[in-house]
Order: sequence, then structure tokens, then C-alpha cells
Amino acid sequence: MENSFKIGEVVVCINARRRWFKLGGLKENEMYTITGFNPYDGGLILKEIKSPRSGHNAYASNRFRKLDYNFANSVIKTLQARVLEQAILN
Repeated sequence: MENSFKIGEVVVCINARRRWFKLGGLKENEMYTITGFNPYDGGLILKEIKSPRSGHNAYASNRFRKLDYNFANSVIKTLQARVLEQAILN
């Protein structure tokens, strides 16, 4: 099964809902690093966490999205500007 993810890429969990199985601590909005793929279904093998219900410790790839670095940098700049503004006002 093909997916657009690559080894070494950082992804964000967008779906940590439990189905009928345990997720082993997977958390929504957390970032994880891809270290490999399940050869049978293309699931993501992650550095930070392992799926207890998968023979390859992988999670379904549709639970994740790629990290948008432009968006992340934009949020950081906005927050830094707010902190600076608050520091000047105080």
C-alpha cells in the first residue's frame, strides 16, 4: 500500500480515537517521527510510540498528517510577537 509519508518525516496525530483495540498511548495533536512502514498495510512505525496490537508496532497512516512547517513557523512568530508586546506593556 502506497502513502505519501517518508522515513524521518515528522507527522501529527489527527485521530487518536480508540476503536476496538488499544492504541498504546497515541495522543491527538502530538508529533511523531516515522521510522518505517508495515509492509502489509502501509501503517506507520513511529520512533516515540509503538502500537501494542500490530505485529509491526505500526499505526494506520490515516491517523496522521504531515507537519506543516510554514504553519508552525507562523504560529511561533505570532506567539513571539504577543510575548514581546506583553513585555513592553508591562
